[in-house]
Amino acid sequence: MEQNRLLSPVTLAAIAAQVLSILVLAGVIDTGVSEAIEAVVVAVLELLTTFGVLNNPTSKKTF
Repeated sequence: MEQNRLLSPVTLAAIAAQVLSILVLAGVIDTGVSEAIEAVVVAVLELLTTFGVLNNPTSKKTF
């Protein structure tokens, strides 16, 4: 059984992480924390995005 690439949970998480990252960097969402912690939050969101882009939901054996 193959998954739909767009409706894959990993792809949806990557899209959500990228949107949140853009909103945090643009200042639309104020995290209320220091710049260092905000940079870590953005880095984690970017890692989630990268994982979602590299993931192949149609294959169980490959990344």
